[in-house]
Amino acid sequence: MHRGQSDRHQVIRELFELFVTVQQMGQVFANTSHGAAHNNARELNELLHQVRLKIEEIHAELPAIGRFGDVDETAIVARLTTRFEARGAGR
Repeated sequence: MHRGQSDRHQVIRELFELFVTVQQMGQVFANTSHGAAHNNARELNELLHQVRLKIEEIHAELPAIGRFGDVDETAIVARLTTRFEARGAGR
C-alpha cells in the first residue's frame, strides 16, 4: 500500500477514536445538564454524531485495510477521559 494511503487511514482512524470519546463525553454533559443547557448539549451531540458518520463515510471510501469494528471504544474512553477528569480535578 502506498504510504500516503496508510497515513490517511491512520489519520481517519485517530479522528474516529477521538470522536468516540468526544461523543461519550457529550453524553455525560447532556446527562448532567438541565433546561437550556440540556437542549444545547443535545444539539451538540447531534452535530458530533453527524461528524462521526462523515468520518466513517470517508474511511469507507479509502482502499480497505480494516474497519473501525476492531476499535475498542472502552479503552479509548478510559485513556482519554482519565486525562480529562484529572485536569478537571485540579481546578
